[in-house]
Amino acid sequence: MDGNTAVIECERESSDAAGAYPITPSTQMGEYWAEAAASGHINISGRPLIFVEPEGEHAAAAVTAGLSMTGLRAANFSSGQGIAYMHESLYAAVGKRLTYVLNVGARAMTKSTLNVHAGHDDYHCVDDAGFFQLFAKNVQSAADLNIISHRIAELALNPGIIAQDGFLTTHLIESFKVPERELIAEYLGLPEDIIETPTPAQRILYGDTRRRIPLLWDVDNPVMAGLVQNQDSYMQSVASQRPYFFDHVQGLTDRAFEEFYKLTGRRYERVMGYRTEDADYLILGQGSVVPSAEAVADYLRETRGIKVGVVDLVMFRPFPSDLLGKVLKGRKGVAVLERLDQPLAVDLPLMREIRAVVARCLENGRDPKRLAHPELEVYRELADAPALYSGSFGMGSRDLQPEGLVAAVENMMPAGKQKKMFYLSIDFLRDKPISPKQEAYQQTIEEAYPNVRELAIRGSENPNLMPKGSISVRFHSVGGWGAITTGKNLAMTLFDLLGYHIKANPKYGSEKKGQPTTYYLSVAPEPIRINCEYFFVDVVMSPDPNVFHHTNALAGLKEGGVFILQTEQTAPEKVWQEIPPLFQQKILDQKIKVFYLDAFKIAREEASDTELQLRMQGIAFQGAFFAASPLKEQAGLDDATLLKAIRD
Repeated sequence: MDGNTAVIECERESSDAAGAYPITPSTQMGEYWAEAAASGHINISGRPLIFVEPEGEHAAAAVTAGLSMTGLRAANFSSGQGIAYMHESLYAAVGKRLTYVLNVGARAMTKSTLNVHAGHDDYHCVDDAGFFQLFAKNVQSAADLNIISHRIAELALNPGIIAQDGFLTTHLIESFKVPERELIAEYLGLPEDIIETPTPAQRILYGDTRRRIPLLWDVDNPVMAGLVQNQDSYMQSVASQRPYFFDHVQGLTDRAFEEFYKLTGRRYERVMGYRTEDADYLILGQGSVVPSAEAVADYLRETRGIKVGVVDLVMFRPFPSDLLGKVLKGRKGVAVLERLDQPLAVDLPLMREIRAVVARCLENGRDPKRLAHPELEVYRELADAPALYSGSFGMGSRDLQPEGLVAAVENMMPAGKQKKMFYLSIDFLRDKPISPKQEAYQQTIEEAYPNVRELAIRGSENPNLMPKGSISVRFHSVGGWGAITTGKNLAMTLFDLLGYHIKANPKYGSEKKGQPTTYYLSVAPEPIRINCEYFFVDVVMSPDPNVFHHTNALAGLKEGGVFILQTEQTAPEKVWQEIPPLFQQKILDQKIKVFYLDAFKIAREEASDTELQLRMQGIAFQGAFFAASPLKEQAGLDDATLLKAIRD
């Protein structure tokens, strides 16, 4: 299941109403919610779902606020410019102490060009509104943190944001444990439940008990909302929210995490550490980069003896200063990796907050008997403060290979470049220009900006970090031919057949129908942590018969790997002649096994509709995969078992 679907699997059980306007990559969340509402789905409260799709994201935020004010458990789904558009309305939602949850498919903002892929611009453009903010690293945490967000919001009377990386998680199919309807009901309860008021301020307002989601629009107990305040009172009302409400969010978050752990055994904390206990160097980030960093940390420990740990910043607002001060203390270096760039700022958002934490811990060390910040760690010596390195990566879903994370660690080492700010996985200037004209342009740029090449760093190696026993597949197809459906079907069949962990992800672009597309799929007996395009592939399938005209379809295919090609030819000699000589030589050198089929002919024999034929050829390629790949032998499957699983 992908991240978008996982969120709706939870929301459709827990929530009563949603207001949303479709925007990529969160569109499917709203669509799936609308489908559930249209089909008459009944949630844990015994209510049919309500869905309102207004004219834009600004209006959607107002709709969601209104639904929340009526005492319903409410949600919204948005991304990118949609988040910026609704920014104004978010302040008011916080001021009214509403309890709705905004689900974000984090996306890069339109800057020099439009991009609909992953970036954290939208997540940080609203970090001043007062919403608490969480970030999921994979599909499992996207589902779990969605449920937990509702719990936090309803305890703290404070709306929240739960984000996941656009496409890299929203559209990534992964194996995960779906939170059961009964679990959601037990953990969240119903909006109309009467609960004990959890904070002194709330007890002053509501008494010892209150409705789980307060009714602000109640004909029996009307209240005034949306007031205008002048100079004598506005500041009073804003400042008072800090001690009476905001300061309680941290403790109530810890409570919500602990309650979820007791019910599920899955533990979440505001800051999660991986092998940090003895680490000299840390990689700190949010989102889908975290599992990749964990795999790289293991690799560097095993192969080079470098003690690397990983910090997953699950919560950004309120910033977990108390926990980070402890985790960072005494480290030799910390690489803070962020999926955005903020022009003209001194630091990127995470780094700004981390520098503030380190500065406060040092301030505590000036007079340990009278701590300026008693909730924070004490840094008595400058050596307690780690060297900080700021890295920008992955904007617009720019692929981040393990090599980039290796570079981030090597940069911190005594023999490394020790650049304080750097970019990963890009080159400002090519080492090997592709034409004389490009070479001339690059020389002009380098003369004007002699240090521009040094802004980006590269790692010394790009290791294969797929689990043992894994099989990786890459599709080369054409937009509109159903490659995504083919990939999903193959992934689901492998999961049902083997019970393996799966990870399947299309490389989406803005290309229209008829343009080349790529799809990645991997299966393994243990969790697959890396989130990147596969440079080490066991099988390449190309429903696109013209793939060699525009793509190196053999890139990353392992020695002895399998290549399956669509062709109308029936004689092996004719098929071989269709492959360009350069790739023929690579096939021979790497002992690649070449298989071919006319999937379109098979599809025409099974379906008369042209559109259906385009999609049915993918079914033929699924069969070719099982016949040609090493999976059958590796998993010990016979034909009868395989065919039964495919039919089911």
